[in-house]
Amino acid sequence: MLVDLGYVERTDPTHYRLVRLPGEMTGAKSSWGSLLRLLADPLLQAVAATGESGFLAVLTDGKTVHYLNKIMPEREIRYDRDITVPRLACKVSSGIVLLGSLPTDDMETYAVAAARAGDTMLTAADLVAEVQEALNKGYHANPRGIVEGAAGVAAPIRDRSGTIVAALNIAGPAARMSESLGDITQQTVSHAHLCSAKLTEARAHSFHGGGSAHREALTTLEHH
Repeated sequence: MLVDLGYVERTDPTHYRLVRLPGEMTGAKSSWGSLLRLLADPLLQAVAATGESGFLAVLTDGKTVHYLNKIMPEREIRYDRDITVPRLACKVSSGIVLLGSLPTDDMETYAVAAARAGDTMLTAADLVAEVQEALNKGYHANPRGIVEGAAGVAAPIRDRSGTIVAALNIAGPAARMSESLGDITQQTVSHAHLCSAKLTEARAHSFHGGGSAHREALTTLEHH
């Protein structure tokens, strides 16, 4: 049924590949499914390299963070997260990184609204500065997240035009993360670059023999 509805495609008699998520349209709203398919391997590699949990995050129209998926490391004590719960962008590393995709005016408007609503302890100006700092550094680290005892690092994933379309987030127990935060940050940034390269490579392939549906999905990633 899912194949008939266009949500998945069969890759062999016992395996399927996600094409798009429930609620996405086959045209302009197919970008989330494309991100999941294209970036599955780099996310797995990031988790293997850091030994911590990995998440792929996107920014919704309502300026909340939506986690598309999660990959858990092969270790006894590991950090988990309910990815069905939307997060306020101003409160999580992925959100700070993703807010960097907003035009300046939109970012300032968001910051004022978030400060007034009490969504952040920062002033509007400080929130704008934090987002800009993350843009300049290429990552945002949160030594203690909204889940007690957790810490995380996020880095932007960009399409071929340089637009931020997603964020790679690595998170784990705060005490363990602090011991190797420098290395984990480096690995997060490196694998986010790998994700960006993957999108660029797929985009180039789509114009050299790729299918029309694939081309439309990648075009959506560059204009979402």
